[in-house]
Amino acid sequence: MGAPVIDAGQFAAFVLVLLRLSMLVALAPVIGSPNIVTEAKVALALTLAFVISPLVQVDASRMPMTWFGFAWLAISELLLGLSLAFMVRLVLETANLAGEYLSFQMSMTMVNLMDPQSGSQVPVVSRLVYIIFVLIFLYANGHLVVIKALVDSFRVAPPGLMVLWRPETFSEVLGAIGRMYVLAVKIAAPVVGLLFCAKVSFGIVAKAVPQMQVLFVGMPLYILAGLALMGFSMDFWPRLIGQALFEAQEGLARLLGLFAP
Repeated sequence: MGAPVIDAGQFAAFVLVLLRLSMLVALAPVIGSPNIVTEAKVALALTLAFVISPLVQVDASRMPMTWFGFAWLAISELLLGLSLAFMVRLVLETANLAGEYLSFQMSMTMVNLMDPQSGSQVPVVSRLVYIIFVLIFLYANGHLVVIKALVDSFRVAPPGLMVLWRPETFSEVLGAIGRMYVLAVKIAAPVVGLLFCAKVSFGIVAKAVPQMQVLFVGMPLYILAGLALMGFSMDFWPRLIGQALFEAQEGLARLLGLFAP
């Protein structure tokens, strides 16, 4: 019995599917965390590629057999995987942005921790908010949004037939970034509003009673009031994150439509 013959076009299609999956696995929320070893990510990407590639409708005869043509398709697949991961990742990046707002108002910007996702120092409040966001993200089936976007991407924009760039793509990405800032402001708004009123009140007290050490009295109060109000406002976070995931899913559908041939 001879060795199986591997068609060059089918192998090229498999490689393109693997490239899109690899970029999504490497950068997607939770799955792409640096805490997960690289070997596990590689195994997951290869397993998904072996399972999905036979189900993807790819015309192997249209695959370019030149190095330049295949490199162009490979770059297109990497950019599509990057776009999908970026759109979903923006939902969780809102946590770091909202934590920055909260830390500044609570006077805790100097209390930092190492963020394993970015490898940089982030305020401890940002890290706390991010962990809570991840738990809500998984509870709200955010990982299913990633899987659905992946399946739809192969149906809407098959490998080798996608359009790399349209002017509307940039507008869609900017809209997703704008929604991230809006969500961060909504999450931090109760604490920011309360602490702003508290700081204005302490400013009036400092003018009326100059002998009072407002700085030493105010800082512990800002932290205590901020943490207390943040705990009370967490009841609204699942609703906000669920709405953000719904908007991200719609944004992913529009983005995939822009990549469609």
